[in-house]
Amino acid sequence: MSDTIEVFISYSKQDKELRDGLLAHLRPLETKGIISWHDRQILPGTRWDEEIKARLNAADIILLLISADFLNTDYCNQVEIPEALRRHEAGEATVMPVILRSCGWKYTPLAAIQAYPEKAKPIVSWTHIDDAYTDVVDGVYLAATEITKGRTQKTQQAEQLRQQQAAEAERKQQELANQQRQSIDTDDLRSDRNTNYKPLRDLLKAGKWKEADQETAKKMCEVMGRQEEGWLRVEDIEQFPCTDLRTIDQLWVKYSQGQFGFSVQKKIYLDCGGKPDGKYSGDKIWNEFGDRVGWRVKGEWIYYSDLTFDTSAKKGHLPIWTPRLQKSRLGLVGWVVMREWVGLWSSLSLLSRTDL
Repeated sequence: MSDTIEVFISYSKQDKELRDGLLAHLRPLETKGIISWHDRQILPGTRWDEEIKARLNAADIILLLISADFLNTDYCNQVEIPEALRRHEAGEATVMPVILRSCGWKYTPLAAIQAYPEKAKPIVSWTHIDDAYTDVVDGVYLAATEITKGRTQKTQQAEQLRQQQAAEAERKQQELANQQRQSIDTDDLRSDRNTNYKPLRDLLKAGKWKEADQETAKKMCEVMGRQEEGWLRVEDIEQFPCTDLRTIDQLWVKYSQGQFGFSVQKKIYLDCGGKPDGKYSGDKIWNEFGDRVGWRVKGEWIYYSDLTFDTSAKKGHLPIWTPRLQKSRLGLVGWVVMREWVGLWSSLSLLSRTDL
């Protein structure tokens, strides 16, 4: 916000000498940042009407130098006085009528505004005209002081509001962080084989879907003691602990907001016409399932490297990883891998007592 106070002076050209006398007395206020402007300062080549209106609309204080000639000037009556009064009533500027010569100004809308010099005595009527000018200057300085105070208050209020908003934003951020910490602390990470699922949880929470996909396979092999081989056999799937399966699935569902997970895949598989017992239901249903979860694109099974590892992927797109998918299309890895997945869903069908 500018510290300068701009003073617009509206007058009749017949009162040029009285205007110049006032300008001379206003000159010392420039050291206080109170700058006066009038139409004689318009530069050559400037559109004078646009410049006057722009200055009038930007002014903090508007001095109307009142005389019969001023009130008889069309531009003053039709442009400057109405705009000055509008801005005064709106609280955008302070209008100060300055009575230069005796006239019927009390019969105009200006009569409702405090006039200067003291007691609205015309400047030319003062025994010592400098006293009259000084009284006007004092009024301008007083008005400028009030405007500066108002600006300071607005600045302070804006700063207080900014601080309040910043504090509220920080409070909400802290509250969200606490909720997230509480959510993590209350994650169900139970395992029948003492498997640590915190690394998987942290990867899912961070949205590192590819790493989480691979960590899932790692943990599942760890549960069944198949770390060295790196994949599960059909009998491993059939004996996979329900508690661990539920833990893995719920972590995927929670941190993908329902986008990924074994239970999500199972529902889609059943919607495609797959058998509730999880047994392989034929190529047609399996292909439809591949289309639904995005493992097939335009009728072709894609490679693992072509998967979409973010939540823009189709529902049920993850998890899927197994070492045998590294160099093969998802649909061409053979019956063993497909039986692993179908067998896993079969295990899910046994968990009717859970939320899967």
